[in-house]
Amino acid sequence: MNKPIKTLLILGCGYVGSKLAITALVQGINIKATVRNQSTAKTLQQQGIDAVVNDNPAVLDNTWLKDCDAVLDSIPLNYDKDRKPFETQSSWVAALVEKLPTLKWAGYLSATSVYAGSGGDWIGETSTHFSTNPRGVQRLKAEQVWLTSRAPAEVFRLAGIYGDERNIVSKLMAGNYKTVAWQPAHYSNRIHVDDIVAALMVAMLKPQASRIMNLSDDTPCSHKDYVCTLAEIIGAPTPIVLTPEQAEKEMSPAYLDFFRDNKRISNRKLHQQLRPKLKYPSFMDAFKQTMKSRASKA
Repeated sequence: MNKPIKTLLILGCGYVGSKLAITALVQGINIKATVRNQSTAKTLQQQGIDAVVNDNPAVLDNTWLKDCDAVLDSIPLNYDKDRKPFETQSSWVAALVEKLPTLKWAGYLSATSVYAGSGGDWIGETSTHFSTNPRGVQRLKAEQVWLTSRAPAEVFRLAGIYGDERNIVSKLMAGNYKTVAWQPAHYSNRIHVDDIVAALMVAMLKPQASRIMNLSDDTPCSHKDYVCTLAEIIGAPTPIVLTPEQAEKEMSPAYLDFFRDNKRISNRKLHQQLRPKLKYPSFMDAFKQTMKSRASKA
């Protein structure tokens, strides 16, 4: 039987990291975290998390790290002055791992942007059809830094993350939200933050070095269907649906590139190894529950 994790270090403790931290604390796991500013550190400290401001994990104090037996890297890509993304892991992972001699588990939060568009076909973890987009390239590079390190590391490729505090509800409610009606439809993928946290908690209990896993829900769909259905659920104005030709004229190249992405992310491995059933198999389940809760409190 695997020995339980005692202290989890979360690097770049943002939206997912802070949710994981609170869940792990309830399970009796001590949490240490790095953030980029003092105000975030203070907020986490008030929640019982030992948080410090740091932008280079290689220089973290050995004494502070000595009892950490698990680490989650949730540090996003950085961008240079020309807005070109780059990973930082290659500059500090090896040094950090040397300071964690009792490490039992390491996880890196990557993204499904590492995969190239598939024309709507399903993509599993064994796919080598990788994106040439700079963000995808740099994410893949960060994955390899962890997987080739001396740490018992595994990689989680996250679809679009949403939750009660992070979603497009306010944009839809404001009206005039625009989407594109591709023919045939282009698929997009997402997952609720609660299901990400639940999967990570199980992974820590059942570690598997070098594992790569997609974290996505059961319901890939077109972005058009997503926003139109969500608007109906929450009572927002119906989004404006553009033809591809109209979108070319009205949307920026970067924004349009997002809409062009077309792939369905397979979560079969997630169901087989970590989460037989998701809390929110579809965004519809999540937002219907949210609206139901709000109605009951009204």
